[in-house]
Amino acid sequence: MHHRMLHTFRRFGIGLTILILLHSCCGPDPYRDYFKYSEIADPKSLDPALSTDVFTAVKIAILYDNLVKFGVGSEILPSVARSWEISDDGTRYTFHLQSGFRFINGREITAEDVKYSFERVLNPATNSPMIWLFTPITGSDAYAEGKAADVSGLIVEDSLTLVIQLTSPFAPFLGFLAMPAAAIVAPEGVAAAGDRFSERPLGSGPWILEEWKHDNFLSFRPNTDYFFGAPKLKGFMVRIIPEVLTMAVEFESGNLDLMTVPTSEFIYWTHSNTWKPYIQKFDELAFYYLGLNCERKPFDNPRVREAASLAIDRDKIVDRILHGSAEVANGPIPPALPGHNFDRPVDPYDPERARQILIEEGYADGCEFELWADQDAGISQTLEAIQSYLNDAGFKARIIRNDWNMMRDAMRRGKTDAYWGNWWADYADAENFLAPLFQTNTAARRNRYSNPVVDTLIVAMQKTLNDSARAHLAMEIDSIIAIDRPYLFMWYPTTYTVVQPWVRNYQVHLMYNANKYSDVWFDRSGE
Repeated sequence: MHHRMLHTFRRFGIGLTILILLHSCCGPDPYRDYFKYSEIADPKSLDPALSTDVFTAVKIAILYDNLVKFGVGSEILPSVARSWEISDDGTRYTFHLQSGFRFINGREITAEDVKYSFERVLNPATNSPMIWLFTPITGSDAYAEGKAADVSGLIVEDSLTLVIQLTSPFAPFLGFLAMPAAAIVAPEGVAAAGDRFSERPLGSGPWILEEWKHDNFLSFRPNTDYFFGAPKLKGFMVRIIPEVLTMAVEFESGNLDLMTVPTSEFIYWTHSNTWKPYIQKFDELAFYYLGLNCERKPFDNPRVREAASLAIDRDKIVDRILHGSAEVANGPIPPALPGHNFDRPVDPYDPERARQILIEEGYADGCEFELWADQDAGISQTLEAIQSYLNDAGFKARIIRNDWNMMRDAMRRGKTDAYWGNWWADYADAENFLAPLFQTNTAARRNRYSNPVVDTLIVAMQKTLNDSARAHLAMEIDSIIAIDRPYLFMWYPTTYTVVQPWVRNYQVHLMYNANKYSDVWFDRSGE
């Protein structure tokens, strides 16, 4: 059946079901004036200390505030801190807090609250996976190990002044403080809620949790006393819709105000005269990759890694499967960040050369390996294309689909030959695309790659405060990694979002936790 006709029939069937359900309900929509969008899964938690994924981070951003925040782009702006100074040697940060910045219970945020929030992440009892955010602070290790009553490098000078002393210069540190896990929580809220703090968050953000029906929706009401001004809408709602087609039908029916354009329907939406005026495009700080276990055969051999890279036609995948909604990647650092090497070519598609390398390395009869992927990731077509390219070049790749927890455990134990993954910026710095993934003994380094030269250069980049020198170091590290190929870098994604015609002042933000949705409003005068 022709794609457009099939598209119409499928939409008609789902749309009819939704229409019947709507007519079976009584009364007007109580959420009509709520800003509504959807995600495919529940957030794992609403506790900042446990925030490790994008779904959670978006909610943390609207419920809480940090000392500093990301702007529309990569800039870092004042938030709870109105200003700050950094010592010439880059080790001492002095933050001056806003007067009158209040939690939703009406109490003013103080420097003691900031100290408490950071120490709570470091406290083993919290079981936070985000301890690494605060390890640059003097005394953090002693506190985390139970050898000190507090973190000596968190110094409360007065109720509105906090000094943070680092053990050594760490250039990305300010970006760390804008991350979800560095959000400021009210100690009394944690004490009152106990292990249910995730369900009863007490922050200072523009929105207040109203209701959380797990695997259905989260609704929020406005914080009318928000420091930067009350939100302009009556509410905010995140609906949980796992199916992409259902999400698209709901958007077209007017039941969602914002949607990320699905890759599978990219042509339909971007070529629609109805929707084109309401689509925003932006290049993400992210990349997709095939991770290769550098300690496990066959990819402990760098020439076999090279062969795998030469076997894949990235251009065709981006063109045919992603419909051009990405840029082929030549390394880990996205083009928007200083340190990206615009001159280095991508590995060419050369299956004959790949096959010859495998023969030379003793794999004349084929090179077998398992390619792991999260079973919930909607990437079957992409994986099958990659598998086909690899097998045509002399590999024998077998795809293993498993739930994320099992896959993560296997990667952590070094039991995966190769795995499909992606990496999104936590802070807008090239270091975020290097240290967590390629520095020896870091938690996210699941491919067992280790290069002492890379380790030394990463430390130098972290301690260097000059932006130009840091960009040069980043490019040097990036070039080494591109040659070593611990990952097969696939593409840098571009996201397309579409809003309803009545939505006003929605703006795409570069960082996933930057948008607080407090300035969005509706104009329904044209209805």
